[in-house]
Amino acid sequence: MSWENDQAVVTDIFYFVNIYSHGKLPSHCEQRFLPCEIGCVRYSLQDGIMADFHHFIDPEVPPRGFRYHCQAASDATHKIPVSGFHLSRTCYTVVLRELLEFAQPARGVWPHFYCRSNDRFRINWCLNRMASIESRLELLTVEDLLTKLYQKKYQKMPSKNWVYGELDVFLWNFSSNTRCKWHEENDILWCALASCKKIAYCISKSLASMYGVSLTAAHMPLQDCDYGESGNTKMVMLDAGCFQVRFFKLIPCVISSSLSVQTCQFQLSSLDTVFRNIHWAD
Repeated sequence: MSWENDQAVVTDIFYFVNIYSHGKLPSHCEQRFLPCEIGCVRYSLQDGIMADFHHFIDPEVPPRGFRYHCQAASDATHKIPVSGFHLSRTCYTVVLRELLEFAQPARGVWPHFYCRSNDRFRINWCLNRMASIESRLELLTVEDLLTKLYQKKYQKMPSKNWVYGELDVFLWNFSSNTRCKWHEENDILWCALASCKKIAYCISKSLASMYGVSLTAAHMPLQDCDYGESGNTKMVMLDAGCFQVRFFKLIPCVISSSLSVQTCQFQLSSLDTVFRNIHWAD
């Protein structure tokens, strides 16, 4: 892939795709995955997300003995039922045909589809399964795309840490108009469409200013457009136990076995009051 100038870069159209499955089956199974949801967005740096595509897929019957495995994997992620789901109305051939219609391939030129590198094997397998034969769709990685766009602008390779750091963010997990309607209404984080939109948001945040593109609601949720380069998009998980250990080291409480229950309760209650009134620094 090569671009003549920056204008060619910002007007180029990319398709970000993801396919969810009811778990991953062992290698000895013919069915490695059971595709159940597909999401895709049409995107350019200039216009942001221009259109999106989403379907729940009518999955195949799980192999004998693996139904519980498949439902457990679903319950832990996207929570789509293995069977009897009223929104799973689309069979493989229809999904693939509509995906190609959405991508609008020019005569003799197939559009490039991108996904995260750790999803590539699953998505490739699912696309080939839906096509019944080897799919003609070329599936590339978002990590390579981000690297090439950075390299085009600065004439040097970015570090892998920078690339993965720009993509591994959680800021938009619950942003409005990101998940599909069903996942949004049921407050479920895992959504194939949302994963595609969040890739677009990450690329917009990382590269739009480099190429002189102003962020709009099509590039990322409006409430997040003001974060800029200084925005901390990482989710920080605080370990409350860590703070408790440090606190009790500073204010030790030795409870003798000879103390009464009432005395122990008073000491712990007093410590709890002190702890709650500490003003922690931001």
